[in-house]
Amino acid sequence: MLSLILSLSLTMPTMIFSPLPETPVITQGFGQNPNVYAAWGYAGHNGIDFGVDEGTVVYAPHDGVASVVDDGDSGYGLYLVISDTNRKSILGHLSEVTVTNGQKVYQGDPVCKSGNSGQTTGPHLHWTYKILKNGTVQNKENGYDGAVDVTEFTRLWQDQDLHHNATYTEFANEYLAMSFPDNVYLENPNRTA
Repeated sequence: MLSLILSLSLTMPTMIFSPLPETPVITQGFGQNPNVYAAWGYAGHNGIDFGVDEGTVVYAPHDGVASVVDDGDSGYGLYLVISDTNRKSILGHLSEVTVTNGQKVYQGDPVCKSGNSGQTTGPHLHWTYKILKNGTVQNKENGYDGAVDVTEFTRLWQDQDLHHNATYTEFANEYLAMSFPDNVYLENPNRTA
């Protein structure tokens, strides 16, 4: 029994925090707009978009090592990758990154500011989350290059959960009714309403 528990704890991600304090506004959910994201080879939106003003402070959702990337006017624009051996977060469309390449960051550290860089329709924060095993992205063939719906195992700062307690725009409400295959949507068995 102990080996089963240890095995599950190694495969399931640990609880992480929203990169934004208080109750965020979600403007686009995971998997939405499959027609738009087909151009990039995705089955739909490969992350969560938060409606925030440019310059909003963004916090590390989990511990890891920082990598700063700037794609200019394409893709995520200026973005920050935070990764360790078990998980990777991509925080995209930033106006500023306040950490350096290779810097160790800890959950809750201020790491960057939201913006409108790259391919966007307006200021927001994009968050893609991937589960890794020994540094290798899992489920890469899931239609989202290994990205998964992060909301089920993300906590808000006031001890609520992102999936049920965030505010959703009318457009993003569609996401709440979507269903996903097991390799895309990971329901957290430890989450309590």
